[in-house]
Amino acid sequence: MNRLTKLCRPLACALVLMLAAVPFALAHAHPMVMKPAPDSTGPAPSSISITFSEAVEPKFSSIQLTDEKGKSVDSDASRPKPNDPKTLVLAVPKLTAGTYIVHWVSVAVDGHRLEGSYKLTVQ
Repeated sequence: MNRLTKLCRPLACALVLMLAAVPFALAHAHPMVMKPAPDSTGPAPSSISITFSEAVEPKFSSIQLTDEKGKSVDSDASRPKPNDPKTLVLAVPKLTAGTYIVHWVSVAVDGHRLEGSYKLTVQ
């Protein structure tokens, strides 16, 4: 082997190992399906559900609903959907017409945390 090959081999191995580790570093539970959908307008939902890209820890993950002014309108805590560790469900009381904000927090089973929010409008 020539000298350049001997020098490049360890660098190439390190690069391959780093690239192989990238998917593990990006392991977060991202929302995939949100019902009702973000920015949707329609009748009042009886529940809100979010299905994430991977299983979430129910003790640390949640869905909350507030009105436009930030006042909480949900009375119960969100719960995991039975037999589906990727989906959280929040039962919603009867809503009046207006705009509401869905706040969500996901903590993947590996401990990575994400959070976000979106609006929905009830007619």
